[in-house]
Amino acid sequence: MKPILLILLALSTHSLFSQSQYKISLTAAGSDSKAYLSTIENFIPDTYARLTEDNLIQFSATTNYSVSYVDSICRIAGIPFGNIVKSKGPVQFPEKVGGTNCGTSEQICSNTSLPGNSSGFGIQELTGTNSGCLNVEHQSSWYYINVETGGSLSFRINPNSNSDYDFAVWGPFTSANAAANCPPISGPVRCSYAQGNGNTGMRVGESDNSESQYGDRWVNALNVNANQIYILLIDNYSASGVGYTFDFSWGGNSTTAVIGCTPVILPVELTAFSGAFSSGANVLRWSTETENDNDYFQVEWTTDPAADVWEKIDLIDGAGNSESPIDYAMNIYNYTRNTINYYRLKQVDMNGQVRTYPAVVSIDNRLKDEKLVKVVNLFGQEVSESEKGLVIYVYDDGTTEKRVN
Repeated sequence: MKPILLILLALSTHSLFSQSQYKISLTAAGSDSKAYLSTIENFIPDTYARLTEDNLIQFSATTNYSVSYVDSICRIAGIPFGNIVKSKGPVQFPEKVGGTNCGTSEQICSNTSLPGNSSGFGIQELTGTNSGCLNVEHQSSWYYINVETGGSLSFRINPNSNSDYDFAVWGPFTSANAAANCPPISGPVRCSYAQGNGNTGMRVGESDNSESQYGDRWVNALNVNANQIYILLIDNYSASGVGYTFDFSWGGNSTTAVIGCTPVILPVELTAFSGAFSSGANVLRWSTETENDNDYFQVEWTTDPAADVWEKIDLIDGAGNSESPIDYAMNIYNYTRNTINYYRLKQVDMNGQVRTYPAVVSIDNRLKDEKLVKVVNLFGQEVSESEKGLVIYVYDDGTTEKRVN
């Protein structure tokens, strides 16, 4: 068993990346800026420094798109826009605070305010089952909130400068089953996806428990009991790298519950899951940080993930109990040719409890005529094909392909 410890990091490390920045003025005032930006992202992936206001959409991109290209996207999408202003400059990304994945959630151990920053995400863990009002993770951090003494639970996420932060809260759980529900397997009990920059959170007296982009950035506080644990996801929709202060009490708002630090028991902490075609086989690799009563992994496959019909192709014995990192790998020679093969993992405990990890690995086994030119990360920096995380393959015909290694 490995407890999660509270880690408070000073935001002292910053990285600067040169990006093209775009400001799109809207001719029709309203609350659809966030929806318009989501449409633009279908054509321009990997945008950063996103800001949405009633009459403005702003974002940055590592690729240098022309104004005419952005103009054409707005017209195709039916966005009522006026001027498009483009500039070039550095975008600052401070050091991340908070768990990269739900399995590495940091535990908040007191009612004291703490600094945070959600610059970057790990495995994409929001699904149609657990996302609630949210969509996908942009720049996200995961936390456990452990209730020592019952009362009301309020909090405020206060960005250091203009940024659109969203959040979701799942629970209640116990110290024994919280990790087994991380990532969550059902919808959140509180959720905010409201458009706009500034403070957001939960406070007493609000009329809603969940809100869409048209909300006011506040939902109702929770009444909580002793020994309950809640899972919190804070997502920087703007992907701006801007940090925040997390408060349990501010102004006339106050959390009456006492936040404690009972350790969360981790069953199996998956830290990586990747796949690639190599030497005639599809090679899957995954790693665990800790294991508790881990009987085995079940590897599943499909060529149509949208149908959500998966076939079991192998069972890999787990380590049982371990507090040291363990790496796993398997070669799959019997894959379907000339299509994209998809793989996922299930983990089964000694008591038969099954956990399905949301991460899906795709391996493109189609015949390609184009030549790979380079592989880059989300900041446009060239990396090796073995680079962990989300990378972009750039081919000589101008096409690109995103992969998660």
